[in-house]
Amino acid sequence: MLKVVIPVFLLLVSAVPMVADSKDVYPVSCSDLWVAVKGALDHPGDYSVLVEDETLMRAAFVVVGERVQYTEKVALVDKGTACALKANITEVGADNLNWRHFHKLLDKALAKLKAAKPAAAPAATPAQSMP
Repeated sequence: MLKVVIPVFLLLVSAVPMVADSKDVYPVSCSDLWVAVKGALDHPGDYSVLVEDETLMRAAFVVVGERVQYTEKVALVDKGTACALKANITEVGADNLNWRHFHKLLDKALAKLKAAKPAAAPAATPAQSMP
């Protein structure tokens, strides 16, 4: 009996990370992060977008080139001054290649967005009066 229970338990424990949700919190507004998510998904050689919901800031897509097509999902959750990105990206095997690639493209899109925004103007100092 123990010979059956232990392998089944180990198999189940190793399968949990493959379908686990990932959540990252970014110190930007959800509207800015949504622009970056759309920029990351705008790579037809990597992703095929099935649905984009602008109002709920959610997207469903498939990874191009995978043998088995899984529907991957990304959703944004407002956290006040920050925004949480909740992603459900299915992995087959021990490597998190699809998640790492999406994350890399998202970081590039965020960096491009930050570079495009003009720097905040320094606060004006009050003029000093001469005695």
